[in-house]
Amino acid sequence: MENTQEKTSKSYERALISSAGSLRESDTEVKVSGSASISGGEIPKQLRISGSGRIEGDLRCQGLKSSGSLQSAGSITSQGYVKSSGSFKTEGSLQGSADAKFSGSVRIGQNVTIVGSVKSSGSFKVDGELDLGNNAKFSGSTKIGGETSIQGFTKASGSLKIKSNLQAVSGLSTSGFLGVDGNVLSQKDVSILGGSILGGNLVAENIDVGTRRWYSFLSLTISSAFKHPYKIQGSVFGKNKVDLTKTLVEGNVKGFDVKIGRKTKVNGQIYFVNSIKVKRSAKLSSDPIRIKPEELKL
Repeated sequence: MENTQEKTSKSYERALISSAGSLRESDTEVKVSGSASISGGEIPKQLRISGSGRIEGDLRCQGLKSSGSLQSAGSITSQGYVKSSGSFKTEGSLQGSADAKFSGSVRIGQNVTIVGSVKSSGSFKVDGELDLGNNAKFSGSTKIGGETSIQGFTKASGSLKIKSNLQAVSGLSTSGFLGVDGNVLSQKDVSILGGSILGGNLVAENIDVGTRRWYSFLSLTISSAFKHPYKIQGSVFGKNKVDLTKTLVEGNVKGFDVKIGRKTKVNGQIYFVNSIKVKRSAKLSSDPIRIKPEELKL
């Protein structure tokens, strides 16, 4: 992740604010309520907007909190937190040097770079790339148009769709639908429940797909409606354990301990180091092959 300070090193003029409601300014923050219009530039304080806000160009501030409707014609850079409840839309990029929290509808026209964590409930759409320095928690509908890199733990409930690769460094847990056009990569555990279509490979420490014993109503509905609610177009590689249920794998499966659960189909080859378990209802293209620990590689 690039340093947000370096990205915003260019000079800004003081932004001008016009408001049909109230406008208050203290040593640390600017509060605007009602209907407000803000020119592009810099507000060297925390900015709080309640009501309807319109930013006419690129804006830089020390923290941003919006409740109501906020639209920006440019990019937003916050040298602090970003919080929004209601509608939040920017045609440019969004950068923040602390945590970000959204509830309602969010649309970012370009890339998002947040140094801290992100929590989103509702609709969260990013047309460009997403780069997070800590955890991510998504509930509702989440769509990312580019490469997605999350250094912390990623938890998603609802629908998570990514048009490129997903790197969930510290682990991934989904309950809902997961659609990733590229690879899903993690250095920790990945647990997928509720349905998925992965266009590339799935790589993690421990991998569980469709194996949890408890199900939400949505997960149960999806699992019952399709023979293979979990589809992986590439290969599956688990450094430790791989456990698959009702999953279609077009490529290979490789792990230290491998379990091929009920109604799972593997069109590639299965490789294991220590143990292999295959349910009777599973379909394999060939017999599993035992390999040496040093052969457990991608």
